[in-house]
Amino acid sequence: MTDNEIVQRIREQASTGELPPPAPPEAVAELEAVVGQPMPPLLKRIHLEVADGGFGRWGEALSLTDTTYSFSDSDRLLEEYLGWRERPNHPTAVVPLLTWGCAIWSLVDYSTPDGRMWGWDPNARCLEHALFPEVFTLAERLSGWLDGREDFPNAPVPADCPQC
Repeated sequence: MTDNEIVQRIREQASTGELPPPAPPEAVAELEAVVGQPMPPLLKRIHLEVADGGFGRWGEALSLTDTTYSFSDSDRLLEEYLGWRERPNHPTAVVPLLTWGCAIWSLVDYSTPDGRMWGWDPNARCLEHALFPEVFTLAERLSGWLDGREDFPNAPVPADCPQC
């Protein structure tokens, strides 16, 4: 699916009133300044043109500005990100996108223009290895969700860690 097709599919969801309005540019700029990297273009476009959160898997992408929508019980994205940055060895450019429940998350790497995806699963690996890069880009992940595929984060087990 192209970026335009992804945006259109999410826009169709927004037209039904299921999604919040787009985020103000100041909210994107605030997050980018704190992260120190630009938001991947597709993600920025969705936030600014379509909806400030509520898209993605089960409509749970975090909002930049608001936590009153029913799609998420998390803090707004900036606060969630600041919490992640406090974890030891967390890459500063890897930003949470949404939770799967049971402490499992999908995150986006802002240092890559295509928004490489990362997973967090402390149930499948020890805390030192719970964060892992995935094979998906943001567009591939969103396409799967829009087509009804879950593609649960799959944490590979490191061969050299007996705790995993």
